[in-house]
Amino acid sequence: MALWLSRALAFDAPDDFLRQKGELAAVEVEAAGGDSLYEAYRVTLASTAGYRVRGHLRVPQTVGRWPALIIIGGVNTGRMAAELVTPDSPYVILGLDYPWDGPTKLTWLQFLMRVLAVRRAMLLTPSAVMLAVDYLETRSDVDSTGVVLAGASFGAQLITVVGALDERPGPVLVIYGGGDYQVLLEANLKVRPRWLRSALARAGAWLLDPVEPLRYAAHVSPRPMILINGSLDSRIPRHSVDTLYAAARQPKRLIWLEEGHISSRNEALLERVLQAAVQALKEQGMWERPS
Repeated sequence: MALWLSRALAFDAPDDFLRQKGELAAVEVEAAGGDSLYEAYRVTLASTAGYRVRGHLRVPQTVGRWPALIIIGGVNTGRMAAELVTPDSPYVILGLDYPWDGPTKLTWLQFLMRVLAVRRAMLLTPSAVMLAVDYLETRSDVDSTGVVLAGASFGAQLITVVGALDERPGPVLVIYGGGDYQVLLEANLKVRPRWLRSALARAGAWLLDPVEPLRYAAHVSPRPMILINGSLDSRIPRHSVDTLYAAARQPKRLIWLEEGHISSRNEALLERVLQAAVQALKEQGMWERPS
């Protein structure tokens, strides 16, 4: 049993992220509406490694070569994430879903029964994002020297891994994320008594060690790493944010908003986060209004 578990959990980070990425084998693109500024598409990317990743793509109506933004957030939130971003200048925007085909909500019993599958999907996510960068490089309307990576909430931790492993993108936006999974899990697990919550947090941090952002933050440099967090956020403790920021190297920036945790239902907060991100990217020369 112990040998089986050891083999099931074996993951040689960071090399295995690159090995399991594979090559872009096929792309499926299906029209999904749009608006006066953007065409929208459902996109499925297939890897030679045998997995698929789905996303929602928004492409400017205006012909040109544009910088691009890849964003990851929650489970099956690619479309929502892509459509929540409203740039003031043309960007190709790709909101990715996690490579997970299971239920979006799990009870504790269901989670325990699927814990290895959940872990596998999480470890596959950085590779899937790098496959998405491969895809954007094939598009004639993308300036591949201007790709921005963004992750929100749990995606913030995973995007830090991608920023360290893939040298092609530019700035990395870590939105409402932090470091040290044990601290993060203990703040978010709704389990009593306290000793059980602490034990589960330690076990979870052990399982997630290959994607612990503290292992990768320093290697995002020389690309800028921009952290945006809420000072009133109980789900991402300030200590976790400070620890991740301290682990990163220059150029880096930490932006505090006087807000709680980010939510798709809080449009005012989303707008503040977007404004903060846009301002930070403008300072990097990445999000300028057209002249």
